[in-house]
Amino acid sequence: MANRLIHAAARGLARLARYQPVQDGLRKLARAYHQEQVVSEASSGHDIPEVTSLVPRAAQAQGGTRLNLLVPAVSERHVFGGIATALQVFDALRPYFDHARIIVTDEATPEPRADAYYGNWAIVPMASAAPPGNHIVPAGSRWAQTLAVHDQDHFMATAWWTAHNALALLDWQQTQYPEKIQRRMLYLIQDYEPGFYPWSSRYLLAQATYAQPERTIALINSHWLAGYLTAQGHHFSSNKVLQPQLNPGLAAVRARCKTFHKERILLAYGRPGTERNAFSLLVAALRLWAQQYPQASQWRILSAGEDFAPIELGNGCQLHSVGKLGIEAYADLLCRTAVGFSLMVSPHPSYPPLEMAAFGARVVTNRFANKDLSSVSPSLVAAQPSNPEGFAKALLALTRDFDEAPQAMSVVPAADIVWNDPFLHNTGAGFAWVAEVAAELLGDAPLSPAPKTIPDSNPVKTKTLAS
Repeated sequence: MANRLIHAAARGLARLARYQPVQDGLRKLARAYHQEQVVSEASSGHDIPEVTSLVPRAAQAQGGTRLNLLVPAVSERHVFGGIATALQVFDALRPYFDHARIIVTDEATPEPRADAYYGNWAIVPMASAAPPGNHIVPAGSRWAQTLAVHDQDHFMATAWWTAHNALALLDWQQTQYPEKIQRRMLYLIQDYEPGFYPWSSRYLLAQATYAQPERTIALINSHWLAGYLTAQGHHFSSNKVLQPQLNPGLAAVRARCKTFHKERILLAYGRPGTERNAFSLLVAALRLWAQQYPQASQWRILSAGEDFAPIELGNGCQLHSVGKLGIEAYADLLCRTAVGFSLMVSPHPSYPPLEMAAFGARVVTNRFANKDLSSVSPSLVAAQPSNPEGFAKALLALTRDFDEAPQAMSVVPAADIVWNDPFLHNTGAGFAWVAEVAAELLGDAPLSPAPKTIPDSNPVKTKTLAS
């Protein structure tokens, strides 16, 4: 009975909706609702939280120069990729300054890993007086609070919003201490960050951090990114290139391996939450490959990077996520992976395809502007065109090669991996710029580490560049 009444009512409403006055009324209601939603969203979301000001207050220098790292997070779950690189660069520069401070811009209660070099630094609230020595200041909840800044503070920015705030702090320093020379910030640029957003407010804000070249010492992660920035018209008063290096933990495992014993594992770098890793395109290519390759079901198709539920690919195949792995587990998987698949829609190379190839996998990736990873090693295949068909064709060729020549392809001697880039072999050389950059930041610094006025009670224990 109830169902008949519901169906009768629905039929009546459908007939009623055919009348022009009713249609006009529905359209007016829809417009009013849409306008209300727009107003509501604008009133509640017009702020850009990332660029909430770090309001400075004058403080007395306590025994010399201080290097300040502005970084989004230092909690263990966040320290991989770009943040890990930033912390490693900061650590390399610390010996040239008397003190060091990490300003955590996006976390209110950071939980650093205990065995990190900063793991037992004091965590000091913004409102508190800064102690002498190295410490961490959480600034993720900074409303109505101020940050102690003195005339011997020097700033290193990382993500674009930290650069936005670092430039504002330099402005304040120049006003507060006009007798001092004009300071420059060190800006670690690890990707073309305007590209993280559609053309928008954040796009312009990110781009604007590249627009004060005379106040910026740029440290750019990879020559591909440096070339891309130049092509976009960005130039800096000082420009250094950071050469990507294989993660020290992975390098140690690789050094112990004379050969890599490969299995039918196709490893993808899958991050559904990061647009520039083109996850939807990656899945579409895998589905096409599974459809086209009769032996596809004989392969284990895994994804590292983020957790997600299994994804059906067809032909008896599923994409299974192993999530974010520790170094040893990741290295073990790399040793056994025969074919890799990793996309990055930006001029930064991304470490996973390089890591896969370094462990003897043959890897499908994409080109972007001036970046073509196939120049690094013949193990890296930059598929063209960058669509499901192009990537599936490349995957088909690599998996078929493995299946048709199992004896030749299943054991890969480390010494036989052809490599045309310092990624594998430049341990330490990638930081040859450290003394020069420290001198530029300090203005008149000696090209050697400064003597510590306060001993560092927590020396470096672990430095990682996780993928």
